Amino acid sequence: MTAEATLAVVIPTHNRRATLAWTLAGVRDELAALDGATPTEIVVVDDGSDDPTPIARPDLPSHVTLRWLRQPARGPAAARNRAIAAVTASWTWLLGDDTRPEPGCLAHLLAARDRARQTYDAQTGVQGHIDWDPNRPISEVMDFLAPAGPQFWFRGLRADAPVPPTAVLGSHLLVPTAWLRSVPYDEGFPAAALEDTAWAFDARRRGWSIVYAPDAICWHRHRYDALAPFLERQRRVGRAARHALRAGYARDLAWPLLARPMLLAPALAARHAVRRRRMPPEVRRRADRHRRWHRACFRAFLDGLLAPDAG
Repeated sequence: MTAEATLAVVIPTHNRRATLAWTLAGVRDELAALDGATPTEIVVVDDGSDDPTPIARPDLPSHVTLRWLRQPARGPAAARNRAIAAVTASWTWLLGDDTRPEPGCLAHLLAARDRARQTYDAQTGVQGHIDWDPNRPISEVMDFLAPAGPQFWFRGLRADAPVPPTAVLGSHLLVPTAWLRSVPYDEGFPAAALEDTAWAFDARRRGWSIVYAPDAICWHRHRYDALAPFLERQRRVGRAARHALRAGYARDLAWPLLARPMLLAPALAARHAVRRRRMPPEVRRRADRHRRWHRACFRAFLDGLLAPDAG
């Protein structure tokens, strides 16, 4: 890819080639809608996959190139850093291998960036919206987890307004490539857990703004029929939080991850007790389940945080 590239799409992947093909098809459609005179690049980093599914390479417009890199399994933070070292574009769109842009997503993302340039700074990032793939059944557990739950929380964010670091997600984020080069992801995070939050706190310390684009939607394809698999993810988040606290993010993360949930718990329990008396029986049972699930998620996080170090 020549130096004229203005947009790079970076996707780390691990053992999800079938889902990655679905994501890349959506990316292809979005890039095809761009001006053909605008060179664009896609960089996929295979993070040590042993998935036997054949690699699906989409047919791309002439102004788009695809580069496929491979590395031993080191986690998404290291994979993103590897990709950023390879791109030539001035702006990078970070995606997950299971987050597919809906039609028009990129146009909304770029429009939000252009509006932010007038309000904030010429170098303002944009956080897009992520929700479940509507073409697949959405279980009650999935409805609990996102888009306003323990996995993705977009409630309260305002269009074109800055988002807090805890709402910054590397699975759908447009930022200047220079940011990612001057502040690489901390490769001490071995899994997809808090590495983007830690990066966002570093970005905020440098005065960089990231605004929210609710109309720039990516569909997330990951099935949860029960809470147990997500609880294992919460334990990984807890282990990642232990690394974050040791790496100097204690002041940043102590409030959102620990103090706030514990301080709000009594108030939320009291509000739930008042409200549930007015609920129809089925709504009450659902609300009670969700209360139990919230407590289970926080306990799983604490289990990971307080677990002894391996070895």
